[in-house]
Amino acid sequence: MQYFKSTLAFAALTCLALPGHAQFGSLLNAITGGSNAPKADQAAAAAQGTPSIAQATPEQIDAALAAPVAPMDAAGLVKGNATLKGKRFYIAEYRVLFEIGGTVSANTRAAYFGGTDYGATNVRVNYLVPTPDVKLLQAITDKAYADFLARLEAAGLKPEPAEAFVKENGAIYEATVEATKPGAEVYEDVELGYGKRKYLVMAPTGTRMVSRGFAGIGAGNIGKRIDFSKGNMEGVSVGMVVNLAAQESSGGGSSMFKRGSSANASAAMEVAMAPKQFGVLQTHALTHVVSLSGPLAVPGQFANLRQTGGYDTQKDTAVKALQIVGALTMGLGANQSKRIDMALDVDNAALVRQALQGMTAVNQAAVSGIQ
Repeated sequence: MQYFKSTLAFAALTCLALPGHAQFGSLLNAITGGSNAPKADQAAAAAQGTPSIAQATPEQIDAALAAPVAPMDAAGLVKGNATLKGKRFYIAEYRVLFEIGGTVSANTRAAYFGGTDYGATNVRVNYLVPTPDVKLLQAITDKAYADFLARLEAAGLKPEPAEAFVKENGAIYEATVEATKPGAEVYEDVELGYGKRKYLVMAPTGTRMVSRGFAGIGAGNIGKRIDFSKGNMEGVSVGMVVNLAAQESSGGGSSMFKRGSSANASAAMEVAMAPKQFGVLQTHALTHVVSLSGPLAVPGQFANLRQTGGYDTQKDTAVKALQIVGALTMGLGANQSKRIDMALDVDNAALVRQALQGMTAVNQAAVSGIQ
């Protein structure tokens, strides 16, 4: 108990030596073992400074949107199948999540063994797209959806217009949720162990999405499920995410066995299955699922990461001095904490080309799983 009091007292003194904006968060970290929160003005900081990658002109972006898409090879990407041939069906939703930011962290817990105090370590990397272009993401989503419909038609599949189908037959899952619109953005945060991703949720122009809870779309209308099964009808949900950064973390553990923490983010695009959905394509009546064998990495440079701020106890002379005093007088191990804030600067023309390459490949994978 005396050791805990000494440690807490020293943590409080250490935090008081930090800049004012960091004192509360660092004291909370010392007490709870939590990690540094990003600055509240991270978005504003990310929007400042010179972008680290050449910015596309409006003409270059329009040309990228108008150009034919050269999809990637989808061979071996698909898992599972869905039965739609010979059925009446409609597309209930085509849901796309575009990553606009995220966090990746790592830490080691403080430990005391054999008379030695092993201090904790903590590192967190925050990244954010400074000004996501909602209209551009809408245009990408619309073009990807048109590609999906064209691939269905080429495969001899013809979905019925959703509004007329639902008016006639009802729905197992009603599409009532609005997606992102300019000035009315819809965000979704996804926890990934030592990482987190923040998405803008998009749907094709004029469409809505199915409501989701913690576990996904749920059981739906059981009565309508029976009606659809008897009537040889189906509803279909399609969804995917476009990730813009690769996350790397050394994870957690005890500082007795691991003397440091490392976390990193780098610009890298992949298209993967959306959270709260079993696959990239899911049928509503029979719950058939077409999924991916793994994320589809899309090669090419479309963005760079640029540091905009952060904090490091090892570069704070006041904290370092207090840590030395604590080590000499009380045998306390030095806690190390580091936070890096970064802007994810995007070349929007390259974003269009690469996102559509990956999304159309996933479209092809989804359609190839239909029988």
